[in-house]
Amino acid sequence: MPRVMKFRQRNSQILQRIQKIEDAQEISFLKAAYCAGCDDDHNGDTVAALFVPSGVWATSMSGEHRGHDAIRAFFRSVRDSKRMKYSTHMVTNEVITVTGDTANATWSFAMMYTSPEEKRYRILGFYRDTFVRTATGWRFATLYSEVQDYAILETQTFRHTS
Repeated sequence: MPRVMKFRQRNSQILQRIQKIEDAQEISFLKAAYCAGCDDDHNGDTVAALFVPSGVWATSMSGEHRGHDAIRAFFRSVRDSKRMKYSTHMVTNEVITVTGDTANATWSFAMMYTSPEEKRYRILGFYRDTFVRTATGWRFATLYSEVQDYAILETQTFRHTS
């Protein structure tokens, strides 16, 4: 094989590897945007926009919601219920596998929230998600959360006052 062809082949392989790294980073940012939308009082508009139009949001606790309108409506119902005063979604241990214009990912998660009555809750589990590259970037095709543990925390609240 001529030297120029070897160089081009090697260069192409390097560019493909870089693209996979960039794709995985974009998917990681998409997941962070999802968590931020959830923590913004379960903002249905923000969360729904992260999905393809036929996307599916599902959980072991409250079923499946298909398409932007259904996802938006579910998140608005969570917001309207006022059962969460504050929430924080934290994801760790990500494993993202990119194959061309699709990808799969898993994350472990911990979600903490406070009720209007100041009760603290903790949810542990994992996400299994699929993604599709679109003209505007990566979007969720499916997001599934499996809840493994849900607990009311016995806590003493300390508030910092200045």
